[in-house]
Parts: sequence; structure tokens; C-alpha cells
Amino acid sequence: MALPDLMDLVMHDPRRLTCLRAVAGEPGEAMPGIENLWRKPVFALTQAGQPTKDARLSLEDLIDRNRGIALIDGGSGPQPIDIPFTSIVVLTAESLPGAQELGRFLADRIEQRFRDVIDPDIGVTIHVEQSLHAAAPVAVYFGHGVHAPPQGGLLPHGEVVIKQNEIAIGQPIIGANTAGGLYPGQSRFAFSRSEMLTPAVHPDLPAGTIFFLGRYPVDSSARDAGGLPLLTALPQTPEARAQAIQVEALPTPTQGGIDARFEILGIRPQTGRVSLGMVDVTLDRRPCRLHQQPPKGPHLAVLGLAIPENFGGRRMARYWIERSHGGRLMSSAMLAPRDSIVVQGRDARRYDRRELRYSRAGGEFRAESISFDNRRRSVLMLEEGEFGYIGLPREQTAISFGPDQSSRGYGTFDWLGEAVRVQFGSGVVERLDNLYDHNPVGFIAAVPGGVAVQSAGDIWILGDRKAQAAGTCTIPANGPFVLGPLVVELRGPTP
Repeated sequence: MALPDLMDLVMHDPRRLTCLRAVAGEPGEAMPGIENLWRKPVFALTQAGQPTKDARLSLEDLIDRNRGIALIDGGSGPQPIDIPFTSIVVLTAESLPGAQELGRFLADRIEQRFRDVIDPDIGVTIHVEQSLHAAAPVAVYFGHGVHAPPQGGLLPHGEVVIKQNEIAIGQPIIGANTAGGLYPGQSRFAFSRSEMLTPAVHPDLPAGTIFFLGRYPVDSSARDAGGLPLLTALPQTPEARAQAIQVEALPTPTQGGIDARFEILGIRPQTGRVSLGMVDVTLDRRPCRLHQQPPKGPHLAVLGLAIPENFGGRRMARYWIERSHGGRLMSSAMLAPRDSIVVQGRDARRYDRRELRYSRAGGEFRAESISFDNRRRSVLMLEEGEFGYIGLPREQTAISFGPDQSSRGYGTFDWLGEAVRVQFGSGVVERLDNLYDHNPVGFIAAVPGGVAVQSAGDIWILGDRKAQAAGTCTIPANGPFVLGPLVVELRGPTP
């Protein structure tokens, strides 16, 4: 693994790597063969949509020569490392019957070539789709702002909505009709008006400008905006720079589930500075989402976690919890991480991402091992405050924690996988949601006087260091109970 020196870090400009585009072949030509795309120097990098004078490269060399820089801390202080971009969007001029095979082929080659430096949280994801506005037989996109939508037609959990005159007019789209975001695990999102700049486009955005939602890996502004993602305008053409486009954060609406709102401003001749539109960002539009503030009506406050010490015969070694602004669980990869709580046995330590050091819990939380019908769990409880809040459904609703396959209806609590990672004795690390299937842990609903629960095996009444199976009952307000891996209690008025 390459270790850049300090000067590399200082000189590294992540904005240059927001979204790289390279094209292969001439307009009207047939697409080069699959093996040629990987091995042969057929790709030309573009700048502002036009090919540069740089030598042509293979896709393998493109990825190898254009890497990002990240900071890691192995216990001896932060170290900069370079990592390849392994989330790639491929747009083709013609429809490819073997698009999935092409994606798998490229993913296999990338995994073989870069296996030692692939970010385990990202992995290798390739999205192949036909473009309706292709300027070349094939174009590839990669960089900080490129996130390849998952295969299988999975829907995004969140959304980025473009508005004109307060009216929603659409979302950035990849190819024919694939939403550009926001998907589980997506931490950044680049979009523009044209595929000459980014794979995700909307025709009513200002021309010649890339809009980047999120934060770059080495970004001193991570503590700004209350942990919410930032939107940055990056002009790519002289005409765009002449417009002096800026983005300003607006007050967040109190209704509609919107997490951040931005206004795009620019200069027009004879008019001066005018509004060119707005962008609304919703990190998770599902009713099951984690709220940073108590929602209206009955809701559950998340007080702690109850993680099984054994998953299907694999014994947990430790787990860690990522928190964002205000100590809330980092339920979206778009949020800026503030600190981590690392739990191993009864030992819990806090890792401050700003000061880059560990500290003991110091009364903020406590960790203990509790028996749940002879199966032990590591229970971490906050001494004060909450990890966040969940709106309660008014009708009996199944609750599950496995990855959400549809993003429709109430949804699953798979957002917990963004915040919690489990490490096993073998050294393997997995997201918590990937350790659960789609079977419900039980059913819950808000009812007069409490929460009606019907356990399917994983709802428990939590007493003084004891857990009792809930069965079918009504749990009153301020009575903590365990819902799958969450420790929660009812807050707010009930129906």
C-alpha cells in the first residue's frame, strides 16, 4: 500500500478527482472489446467534456494513476494512504445485452488488481447502462463523487430533488431512468447538467458546473453544518466561471422530512445575481428512518444497543458505533462522523475523530454482558441523552433489520448498518444489517398508553440487568425494551 508523504497530502486537490470521465472509441464506431477496455490503451481522459492531450490509457491504468487520498489511524496517529476509486459507472451508446456480464468482468479484474487497497466499506461496484445522449461508444466515470447504483434494481433510500420556483422538477438521473442517489453507503454525490461532466444529470441545472454533495476525505469543514452534507459548485468551463455560481445553505424546512436545502445563485447579464434553483436533500425518505430530533407524535428514543455476542456460530470480538453531530447514530453515510465508540467485552472507549485519539468512557456510557434466555449480548447504554429517534407506526408493523430490498412501505432499520460494524475473531468486519435476514423480530404499533408489541423472538423487556421475553403485551412510556439490537423506550403522546 502506497504511503504518500506530507507534501503529497498538502498538494493533493480532491476537487480534481470529483468526477473523472474517460471515453473510448469515436462517435459512430463499435464499442471496443471487453478485454481491450481493461488492458489496452483505448481511453482518453476528458476535461470539461473534451478529450485532453494526455496519452490514452487502459481502464486498469486509469484507476491506478488517479487515486484518492484518505487518512487512517492504525493506533500510531493518522497516516495518509492512497486508495483507488472502485465505484465506477459505465455508459454505453448502444444497449448491451451482456451489461451485467461486463460489470462482473470489470469488478473481477479490479478486485484481482487492487485487492490489498480496496476500501472494505465501499468494495467494488460497477454500474453499466445505456446512455440516451452518448457522445462516444463507451464512457467511464469514477472519482470522489461517483457512486455506482447497486445491481438488481434496488431503490435509493434518500433523494436529491431539483426545484425551480419552489416546485420540484426532478432528480439527477443516470442513463435512461436510474436514480443517481441516495443509496445505502453513498457518502458523496456529483451531478450536473450533462454527461460530459458526470453520469448523473438533470437538464435544468446550470451548464458547465459540477455540483458535489458531501465532503472530501480530507476535509477540515467536516464539523460544519451540524454534520449534514455540504453542496459545492465546481465550474468546469469559462462560461460557468463567468456566472460566478455559488451555493448557499438555506434554513431546513420543519416539515417534509428534508434534511438540507440549498440555493444555487449566479450572475446573469443585465440582471445581476439571481437564483438559479434550489436543491433539497433527504437522507432517508422512509418512515423507519432515524431522526436527529424528536419527531411529532409517538416515537421511540434509542437509548442503547444490545448486540448478540454470537452470530450463527461466529463469535464477536468487538464492535464499534459511529456517531455524528450531537452524538446521534451515523444513520447515513452522508453524515460527517464525529466519534466512534469501540466496545470489547465490558470495555468501552471513545475515539475522537477531530482530536484523533482514544479516551475512556468517563461516565458517558456503560457496557455490560446480559443474558437473553441463555444467549448473551453486549449491551451498551448511554448514561444521558439518546442516539436518535424513530417514529412509531400507528398500525401493527413488522420490524426487521436486514437490508431493505424495496425502500417502499415502512422500511427496515438497515440504517443501523451505517453506524455499527461488528468484527469477528477471524478479523472479518461486517455491517450490522448484513448479519440480519428479512424476517421480522416482531410487530409494533403506537396504542393508547404505550407500545403494542408482538414478539417474533427478538423483543424483550429490559429490567435491572435482566431481559425477559416480551411475548404479546403493551409496554408503557419510559419503559426500556429491546427491539432486535436496539434498546428503546416510548416518548411523546400516544393515540
